[in-house]
Amino acid sequence: MTEEVSSEERVEVASRRQIFALVGLFMVSVLVIAVILAILSAGIGGSGGWWQRLTMSHEPITKASLGQDITLTVRVTGWPKNVTLYYAILPGNITLGSYQRIEWKKAYMLLIATGGDQYSYTIPGSEVQGSVYYYIAAADAYGNSVAEPIRKIAVGDFAVDIASKEMTVYVRQSAKTTVVVRSFNGFSSPVTLRVIVGGSDTLPGGLAAEFNPVSVSPAPDGSATSELTIRSTSDQFIPAGRYLISVEGRVSTPKGTMVRNSSVAILKVPDFDFTVEPTSQTVSRMIVGQVVEQITPFNIILNIREGFEADLNFRVSGLPTMGVYHRWVIEGGRFNTTGTTTVTLQIVTQSVAPTGSYTLTIYVSGGGLEKFKQVSFIIVETTQR
Repeated sequence: MTEEVSSEERVEVASRRQIFALVGLFMVSVLVIAVILAILSAGIGGSGGWWQRLTMSHEPITKASLGQDITLTVRVTGWPKNVTLYYAILPGNITLGSYQRIEWKKAYMLLIATGGDQYSYTIPGSEVQGSVYYYIAAADAYGNSVAEPIRKIAVGDFAVDIASKEMTVYVRQSAKTTVVVRSFNGFSSPVTLRVIVGGSDTLPGGLAAEFNPVSVSPAPDGSATSELTIRSTSDQFIPAGRYLISVEGRVSTPKGTMVRNSSVAILKVPDFDFTVEPTSQTVSRMIVGQVVEQITPFNIILNIREGFEADLNFRVSGLPTMGVYHRWVIEGGRFNTTGTTTVTLQIVTQSVAPTGSYTLTIYVSGGGLEKFKQVSFIIVETTQR
């Protein structure tokens, strides 16, 4: 005989099953949430699992040449959001430690192949004008990051220097100095030299620059020298002044010509001019029974420019050949190399000098220059009573 189950009992059994199902679903949800929280917790600050941890491996590049493209690659495992290259380029004779302010360039490295873990970036050769300092960093979406230490790519480079920091050139003369080209990081390419004046390779009129030799190749991490001659090409005139000059070294690279400049030196082109005061003098010749001398002065006022240190010579022409002689007297007994100096022409007239009006030409010469002025000198006769 089959026992019949009432409708109330069936409802009660169904309700229990629903309750058990809801409880089971709740427990599964709690478990899933716990797992997710554990994953996020590990990703944010914990060590995490292999699928979250960022690792980086990179084969450093240690040497390169001026103007050469440099391709850097790195392997990053994990789930990087970005891989970034930071780099700075400094001249070969400057170190990172001695550089006071360095500005890092930033470039995102690109994934080489979809699904891979290799990232790459090429620093263009046009930027490679000195040694490259760089480091690579990677970060994921959870705030985790990893970075390599700063590394150096020693780029073959050179520097130019002038031995003399001051040169002086006079008319029909020349000045010489030594130019030194130094090699860094194994550089040994030919370097062509030229003089730069005020940003231009054109010298002031009447001057020319010559190198012997014009191209040098330093030994790796050594040096090579050339003799620089700056000479006057004019027999008459060079524009006096003080010019800032440097020597430019040029080398050919895969990305064009790279230039290095020496430190600045001073090129002096000295000059002088002068005036004569007064421009006319009259002296009375005395008729007496004995020789009487009279002194007539002409003051030559010299204006010296740019350290005129060459010897100056004075002469006068046009004086009578009898009864007259002359001498030169320097103010203070010496010349000023800049500014003004007064030199007095003293004409000594004796009683036997012939009367008349004479045009005197006063010459001042030195440093390849000769300049002149003319004055009037008159001898008249006066009878002593």
